[in-house]
Amino acid sequence: MQTPIMDDIHQKIKKTTIFLAEYAATQMAVGVQTSRIQINTERIANAFGYHANLLIFPKTLSITLHNQTRDHSYTYVKHTPALPLNFKTNMKLSELSWQAYDEQLPLDELRERFKQIVSLPRESPWTVLFLVSCANACFCRLFDGNLTSMAIVWVATFVGFLLRQQLTKRGMSALGIFTICAFVSTMIGATDYMFIHGGTEDISLGTSMLYLVPGVPLINGVMDIIDHHVLNGIARLANACMLIVCIALGLSVTLLITDVSPLIYTKVMRPDIFEAAIQDGLFAAIAGLGFAIISNPPRKALAICMFLACVGHGIRYFLMHHSSIMMDQAFASTLAGLSIGLLSIIFAKRIHCPAECFAFPSLLPMVPGMFAYKAVRDIINIVRLPDSYTSEYVVRFFHNSTLTLLVMAGMVVGCVIPIFIFHRQSFSVTRSKS
Repeated sequence: MQTPIMDDIHQKIKKTTIFLAEYAATQMAVGVQTSRIQINTERIANAFGYHANLLIFPKTLSITLHNQTRDHSYTYVKHTPALPLNFKTNMKLSELSWQAYDEQLPLDELRERFKQIVSLPRESPWTVLFLVSCANACFCRLFDGNLTSMAIVWVATFVGFLLRQQLTKRGMSALGIFTICAFVSTMIGATDYMFIHGGTEDISLGTSMLYLVPGVPLINGVMDIIDHHVLNGIARLANACMLIVCIALGLSVTLLITDVSPLIYTKVMRPDIFEAAIQDGLFAAIAGLGFAIISNPPRKALAICMFLACVGHGIRYFLMHHSSIMMDQAFASTLAGLSIGLLSIIFAKRIHCPAECFAFPSLLPMVPGMFAYKAVRDIINIVRLPDSYTSEYVVRFFHNSTLTLLVMAGMVVGCVIPIFIFHRQSFSVTRSKS
């Protein structure tokens, strides 16, 4: 028979467990990597004198709290809500865990602060729309698109991202949204082939839908696998790959409708390597800002995103094109990612913000989008063209798809290595006393 004291202890554990389950599930929903979720949640549990056992799955999580003597426990299972990426919430929730630990906050106050954090407004949708359009136009320039291509890509991104915002408000499935938006944007991008003929038509089409690439889920998935959270990592990668398939499907429909030439590939040579590296860095800075704003990072991180994107892309361009180095793109991307990762640790300590809030968006201007686009076109050409071309496009497909995977893996691994090397610093930067 339970005494009133035992019942009171049980109720306290129950309330704390339910709060921590909601806290952890919210972190999962806004794009926090699994290690940070686990560490933050256990830190709050320790602040209340409890031991926490947390099992995190792709769509649900289970948490069990024990008191110090292990004679009382409570288990709660929580479904992960559907929320957009939000690096500001990531930072604030990490701060909250340290506030609970250092200030010994009571549960009611902790819950109130949590509600305030999750209710913080996001950036204006129109601001996001404009900056994302500018970012993808600059992304087009990074792949040697001319001013005509940049203008077309700006319009394609504006229309496609506006459509994405409206469809998301109406609760449509993400898979359907990505397919529709990719189709609409690439149809606008294909106008360069059909009517304008601006000189870099393939780049207009190939970069018109790259604002849809799910870069942060891909990076989080790789990071989770490296950090031994394999199930969540695979789930995140699988979800990102499904979105990429939807993008490819939208592009494929456009290519089948427009019947654009499969043989045109633009290559621009720039003799002054130093000037080209600086120019690419500046365009990458604008692209980094626009891609970062989608994830709603804290405003103090935006300037750092621009700087890191500029440095990372400039380094990669220099390593790949300097006559005495001529490094391959995969290895150059790895070193550029490593540079971003190291710098992100330094900045994270200075502004008390998780490194991934500005490191991950800074990587996105280095995504090998044109190689992915060419791989999709190669698949379509294998089916459409005569048998005499088949072997050529099979080779091209494996070349472009392999290069895409190696570049993505290289830059992500290079970026996250410093976060794991400086593990303690990475997970304590949001502590006001640190």
